Amino acid sequence: MIRIGAQVSVAGGMQLTLTEAKQTGLECLQIFSRSPVGGQSRGLPQSKQMAEWLAGAHIRPLFVHAPYFVNPAATDDAMHAKACQVLGDEMRRVRHLAGDFLVVHPGHQQTGSGPEEALDAFADTVVSLLSTRGRVLIENTAGQGKEVGSGFEDLARVFNAVGKTSRVGLMLDTAHAMAWGYPLTTADDWNRLCGLIGEYIGLARVKGVHLNDSMFAVGSRRDQHAALLTGYLGSEALQGIIATADLHSWPLILETPGKNAAARAADLEILRRTMRM
Repeated sequence: MIRIGAQVSVAGGMQLTLTEAKQTGLECLQIFSRSPVGGQSRGLPQSKQMAEWLAGAHIRPLFVHAPYFVNPAATDDAMHAKACQVLGDEMRRVRHLAGDFLVVHPGHQQTGSGPEEALDAFADTVVSLLSTRGRVLIENTAGQGKEVGSGFEDLARVFNAVGKTSRVGLMLDTAHAMAWGYPLTTADDWNRLCGLIGEYIGLARVKGVHLNDSMFAVGSRRDQHAALLTGYLGSEALQGIIATADLHSWPLILETPGKNAAARAADLEILRRTMRM
């Protein structure tokens, strides 16, 4: 069974966010618990109150996206320690919000370090997060600039280093996959991508999908999301994604342009119409 959701702004407060999500038929959500680019972190509602609001809105799972102002793949000791500290605090914020997962981008190479060193540093960061309660989802990246963790062969290195644990999974981003070089036009394209994920990571480790189109061509390594079926995502691939998500009970999170469900009405309609086909 599929649960449909979106990344939404919480600028109006958690209660209002959840009320609006329920009114527009969202069943799961992704939020930032603080500004993704830095600054003073916002206060949080009481855990019991947040759990009651989530239950009242029938929202599950709740994904909390990690901020971008730290580099989890940093090889510099001070920067690595900072990333572990900030993301460890974010794990506690997820728990305080009665959330289910922290979603983390692998980060980028620093000057003087290679991709394997960066991936190993990221794996160390993930292991450090497991010292506190909670679950982590690693998101594949678009490969923009010096980003690491775009190819599933590379992410396999991280998962192997972390070891077998149910507390670490994969958040698959379709726009990032296309930007890196995996086409998603036809059903065969989608099946090939699932085969790669199964081979290198395991489909059982996928815990959600960021369902996004890509504004730029396959292999562009440019991270720019687009509304569904306006970029390089094909309708056949979309049908395949929905069928596989239904089979594995993967929540689908829209990160297409817009800050709330109302702004993504066209995307939600495409998604629901395709689910009925």
